[in-house]
Parts: sequence; structure tokens; C-alpha cells
Amino acid sequence: MKTDPSQPLDLAILGGGINGAGLAFLAARAGLSVALFEKDDWAQGTSSRSTKLLHGGIRYLEQGRIGLVRESLREKRSLLADAPHLARPLSFLLPVYRGDRVPPWKLKAGLWLYDLLAGPHNLQRHEWLTPEESLKRAPGLKPQGLLGCGVYWDAQVNDARLVLENVLGARDAGAYCVRESEVVEVQREAQGFRLKIRQPKGTQTITAKCLVDATGPWANRTSRLLTGHEVQRVRPTRGSHLVVPQVLSRDALLVMDPGQKRILFVIPWRGQTLLGTTDVDDSGKPEEAHCTGEEQDYLLAQARRLFPDRPWDPGQVTARFAGLRPLAYSADAHASAVSREDRITLEDGVVTILGGKLTSYRAMAQKALVQVLHHLGRHGGPPPHTRLPGSPLEPWTDFEARAAREWTQAYGINTSQASHLVGLYGGRASSVLEIIKRDPALREPLHPDRPEIAAQVLYAVQREDALHLEDVLIRRLEIGYTPQNKGVAVEKAARLMADALGWDEGVRKAEVSRYVGRLDAPGNPSGS
Repeated sequence: MKTDPSQPLDLAILGGGINGAGLAFLAARAGLSVALFEKDDWAQGTSSRSTKLLHGGIRYLEQGRIGLVRESLREKRSLLADAPHLARPLSFLLPVYRGDRVPPWKLKAGLWLYDLLAGPHNLQRHEWLTPEESLKRAPGLKPQGLLGCGVYWDAQVNDARLVLENVLGARDAGAYCVRESEVVEVQREAQGFRLKIRQPKGTQTITAKCLVDATGPWANRTSRLLTGHEVQRVRPTRGSHLVVPQVLSRDALLVMDPGQKRILFVIPWRGQTLLGTTDVDDSGKPEEAHCTGEEQDYLLAQARRLFPDRPWDPGQVTARFAGLRPLAYSADAHASAVSREDRITLEDGVVTILGGKLTSYRAMAQKALVQVLHHLGRHGGPPPHTRLPGSPLEPWTDFEARAAREWTQAYGINTSQASHLVGLYGGRASSVLEIIKRDPALREPLHPDRPEIAAQVLYAVQREDALHLEDVLIRRLEIGYTPQNKGVAVEKAARLMADALGWDEGVRKAEVSRYVGRLDAPGNPSGS
């Protein structure tokens, strides 16, 4: 049943990141009347600025967080089955050098335990490579002192679109999901809460029996609405990433920084390399989080240590971005020591979701929904996991092969474009192709060196809630992280959006400036 926001609701959720979207989808499927409010765009904060991984957290084994690893491994495999268009298996190399804190025998033991904890959810058993085999798999890796590489499997994911599909799934299940809707006032009433929501065209008022704070890094600020004063609920730590030219094409690489006990990822990503991440306390405004020059220097220095023969200078950086981890507050001295485990609480009708990982967002949603149902006095538990909207009904490999074969002939697109559409939309790509069918000119690429086509811009506006140029280029299509992040593609996309949304020339230019500003924010000259 479709939620009517003019009627009293069971549940109102604040925050359109992965936790809010995931809970909205689950709660709507459980039969609750649900409203989800996001003050900006879906996944605009942390949930589009991650390392783009679904992982068990192999480094947490050494910290003894067995439960966290086991849960993450289970959730990773579940998402690979339910969102195969967004999540793909990825092999990781773990090089070991003479004098490293973790010797080969200890790493092998950890990999064996990782396999054991995964059990039936394991993607593939680990292996051990000799130094010679390692250098064949990772050309350019520093050979001096290399003792070998462990190999294990995790997965890569499109984080922003994972959020979007949960929003679309929630809406299909009846939830009322609106972006650019900031909750500015919360009043307690006998039957729950009255919320005042500020929107571009005015204000809206709704009532709900239960309230969920899924604002992540904004939770300290949100607490003012709920208690009248700020409560220290989260300890945000900043994770920064660089996008650089391709280093590895087959495997990702994970290595421990011996100085800071931080891990460094070198990950193949959309024909480039994603380099990250840092772990720095950040008490600033979450919307202003950015990769600092110091963090860029640190990441480049670590990459230079691993691949000494490559040019690692700022000129190599295509883009950079940073997000804040909404870790449950802890007074631990070092940011890296703060637990990544989730903390979900229920107090006076308010459920607060803190901590956790992208990988385990659905397990967190289930825990949060249990609390909501308890408050509402409902019996029964949350529904089981289900496929996301874009997941095709047929086996993924069959669908992928059929799409590449049929779409190139039926719609006049090339194999690169067909593969791109499959990987972005899965089964929902047919709706994009229908736009091409109505207007063949919209199969033209946004840039001659890119697979994105004009029809995708219109689809983002018509079906995916895109209102601004940055919504399309950064979170729907991710051109903002490529070398083609300015110029031709931007102008084409802006003109398409202007026609679709009725922008005049002044608005169109302002949108281009706003988008470029996201790429060239103060202190963040290359990233978004």
C-alpha cells in the first residue's frame, strides 16, 4: 500500500544514505507506512564516498572482531546474489616483505581463518604466490625483499547506485521517499512525533509513531532536534581517496602501512585506480569533508613505496574525494582503533543507527527494524533479504551475455555501451533503451571516449530523482571521477537537463558552475 504522508505514519526516517535507504526498503516490505527524508541528494555524503568495496574486513581478525567478520562475509555473499549488476567479485593481493610486522606464516593463518569463517559463503579459497608469481600478477610492484603474496577474494560495489536502488525499491514497496527535504523541527506528541520538513517549494508537516536517525556523520547535529542540545553520538573519521591512472587491471592490492597501522588499497576501478584510504578525526561540517593536501601526499608516498618506478606526483591525480565514517563515539586515542561495529539504540521512540559498514547495511537494517517493530508493538520479525530492483531474474552471466548480443543489434549501441548499461542498471536498463527507441539520437555518447549516452541523462531525471547536474555526473554516472569530468560531456549533459527541467540559460550556467565547484572545492582542487 502506498504511504500517504498526510496521514499518521508508522515510521519516519531521517537520512538518505545507505542505512536510511536500506531500512526504508525493508520496513516498507514489512508492511509499515514509511517516509524517508534526505536533505540533499540520495547518497550525497558518506555513502557515495567509500572505497567501493563489499568486504569481510580481514584486518579485523587481528583485532579479534570475529563476529563482525563473520557477519560481513555472509552479507557480502548475499549482496553478490541480490545485486549482481552492482557488486562483482574481486581478488586481492597481500604482499609480504622481509621485516614486515606480519610474517608469511601469520598471514597464511589469517587467510585460512578468513576462509573458515566464510564457510559456504566463501567466494574462492585463498592461495599463496611466490615472489616470481606475485610480480607477474602485479607488474611494477617493488621486488626488493618481497617474500610472496597472499590472495583472497572480496567484492567491489557501486556504492551510490546501491543506495539509489534501495530508495527505488522502497518506493516500489509503498514508501514515501523525498530528497531535498530537511527535517528542521521535531515535536513529541502523545502518539509519536510531529515533523516539520523544509523543501524547495515550502514546508511539509507529517506525524509518525516512530523516528529513525540514520543521518550518519550528521547525528551529533541531528541530536539537537531530538533533545534540544547536541549529544556526542558519533566520532566521524575521514577517509580520503585518490583516482589515478591504471596500475593493476586484474587484482586489487592491500598492504599495511607499517608506520600508522593503516591499510592501503590499490584497486582497479572503471579503467583507472582507486587509491585509499586515510583515517583521520574530522570534527568539521560533514558536507565540507575533503581530501587535504597532506592526505594526498601521504597516499602518493605509500603508492610510491609499493610501485617505485611509476610517476607518483599530484599531476597524476584524476580526482579525489573524502567521506566521513559515522563511527559510534569512542574516546580511543587513535581513529583507527575506534570500532567499526554498529550500535543501534531505541530511546523514547527514536531509533539511532551508528557505526557499521557498507557491506553489512542490510543486517543493520534488520536490527533497526526489530527495534521499530518492538516500539510499535508489532509481532514478527523483519522480512528476509530480497533482490534489488535492477537484479535480473535469469542467472547474471546469461543475462549479461544476452544483453551484449541483443542490445547492440536492436538499439544500435556498441558493445562497450551495452556492457556499461548492464553494469549500471541491470534489468532496469530496458527502460533506458526504451528512451533510445523513441529517439535514436539519444544513443549518442556524452563523450567520444566514454560509454555513457545521452539517454541516461534523461533517465536520471525522469526515473532516478536527479535534479542537479552533479547528481547525474557524480552519483548516477560517475563521470566526475574520470579524466573526462569537464568539457564536452558536461556541456551535453547540462543542455539535456536544461531541456528536460526547463532551465533557462542562467540556471544552466549556474548548474555547470555548481558541478565544477564540487570538483574544485576549497582544499580539494581535483576531487568531488
